[in-house]
Amino acid sequence: MKGALGICVTKSTSLPHLLGITRAAVGAGKRVEVFITGEAARFTQDSRFAEVVAIAHVGICEVSYIAAGYQGVEIPGLVDKDFVTQARNAELVERCERYLLI
Repeated sequence: MKGALGICVTKSTSLPHLLGITRAAVGAGKRVEVFITGEAARFTQDSRFAEVVAIAHVGICEVSYIAAGYQGVEIPGLVDKDFVTQARNAELVERCERYLLI
Protein backbone atom coordinates (compact mmCIF):
# COMPACT_ATOMS: atom_id res chain seq x y z
CA MET A 1 0.00 0.00 0.00
CA LYS A 2 1.64 3.20 -1.15
CA GLY A 3 2.23 5.66 1.63
CA ALA A 4 1.50 3.17 4.40
CA LEU A 5 3.75 2.73 7.41
CA GLY A 6 3.82 -0.65 9.15
CA ILE A 7 4.97 -0.73 12.77
CA CYS A 8 5.68 -3.89 14.74
CA VAL A 9 5.92 -3.30 18.49
CA THR A 10 7.51 -5.89 20.78
CA LYS A 11 8.48 -4.04 23.98
CA SER A 12 6.14 -2.96 26.76
CA THR A 13 8.11 0.29 27.14
CA SER A 14 7.51 1.39 23.54
CA LEU A 15 4.08 3.00 23.88
CA PRO A 16 5.42 6.60 24.01
CA HIS A 17 7.49 5.93 20.88
CA LEU A 18 4.53 4.32 19.12
CA LEU A 19 2.35 7.31 19.97
CA GLY A 20 4.89 9.81 18.66
CA ILE A 21 5.64 7.94 15.44
CA THR A 22 1.97 7.26 14.74
CA ARG A 23 0.95 10.88 15.35
CA ALA A 24 3.70 12.14 13.05
CA ALA A 25 2.93 9.68 10.26
CA VAL A 26 -0.82 10.35 10.36
CA GLY A 27 -0.08 14.07 10.43
CA ALA A 28 1.97 13.61 7.25
CA GLY A 29 -0.97 11.90 5.59
CA LYS A 30 0.26 8.31 5.93
CA ARG A 31 -1.88 5.29 6.75
CA VAL A 32 -0.43 3.50 9.79
CA GLU A 33 -0.81 -0.21 10.45
CA VAL A 34 0.38 -1.48 13.84
CA PHE A 35 1.10 -5.03 14.94
CA ILE A 36 1.43 -5.60 18.70
CA THR A 37 3.26 -8.73 19.87
CA GLY A 38 5.26 -10.13 22.75
CA GLU A 39 5.48 -8.08 25.92
CA ALA A 40 3.99 -5.05 24.11
CA ALA A 41 0.58 -6.66 24.69
CA ARG A 42 0.85 -5.29 28.23
CA PHE A 43 0.46 -1.66 27.17
CA THR A 44 -2.88 -2.36 25.51
CA GLN A 45 -4.39 -1.76 28.94
CA ASP A 46 -2.83 1.72 29.21
CA SER A 47 -5.38 4.50 28.60
CA ARG A 48 -2.97 6.15 26.12
CA PHE A 49 -3.29 3.13 23.83
CA ALA A 50 -6.81 4.31 22.90
CA GLU A 51 -5.25 7.13 20.86
CA VAL A 52 -3.31 4.62 18.75
CA VAL A 53 -6.50 2.62 18.16
CA ALA A 54 -8.30 5.81 17.12
CA ILE A 55 -5.79 6.87 14.45
CA ALA A 56 -4.22 3.63 13.18
CA HIS A 57 -5.26 0.16 12.08
CA VAL A 58 -4.19 -2.12 14.95
CA GLY A 59 -3.71 -5.88 15.08
CA ILE A 60 -2.72 -7.67 18.27
CA CYS A 61 -1.07 -11.07 18.40
CA GLU A 62 -3.76 -13.14 20.09
CA VAL A 63 -1.24 -15.56 21.60
CA SER A 64 0.74 -12.70 23.18
CA TYR A 65 -2.44 -11.08 24.50
CA ILE A 66 -3.55 -14.31 26.16
CA ALA A 67 -0.04 -14.95 27.52
CA ALA A 68 -0.13 -11.49 29.15
CA GLY A 69 -3.23 -12.64 31.04
CA TYR A 70 -5.82 -10.59 29.16
CA GLN A 71 -7.95 -13.34 27.61
CA GLY A 72 -11.52 -12.06 27.47
CA VAL A 73 -10.52 -8.47 28.28
CA GLU A 74 -11.91 -6.15 25.62
CA ILE A 75 -10.08 -3.16 24.16
CA PRO A 76 -12.40 -0.29 23.17
CA GLY A 77 -12.30 0.25 19.43
CA LEU A 78 -11.07 -3.24 18.58
CA VAL A 79 -13.08 -6.28 17.54
CA ASP A 80 -12.37 -10.00 17.43
CA LYS A 81 -10.87 -9.81 13.94
CA ASP A 82 -8.17 -7.43 15.29
CA PHE A 83 -6.72 -10.29 17.36
CA VAL A 84 -4.51 -11.96 14.80
CA THR A 85 -1.60 -14.32 14.22
CA GLN A 86 2.02 -13.63 13.36
CA ALA A 87 1.02 -13.89 9.70
CA ARG A 88 -0.33 -10.33 9.98
CA ASN A 89 3.19 -9.12 10.72
CA ALA A 90 4.51 -10.81 7.58
CA GLU A 91 1.72 -9.18 5.58
CA LEU A 92 2.74 -5.75 6.87
CA VAL A 93 6.28 -6.23 5.59
CA GLU A 94 4.94 -7.00 2.13
CA ARG A 95 2.07 -4.50 2.02
CA CYS A 96 3.52 -1.35 3.58
CA GLU A 97 5.88 1.05 1.88
CA ARG A 98 7.89 1.46 5.10
CA TYR A 99 8.19 -0.85 8.09
CA LEU A 100 9.52 -0.17 11.59
CA LEU A 101 10.27 -2.54 14.43
CA ILE A 102 10.17 -0.88 17.85
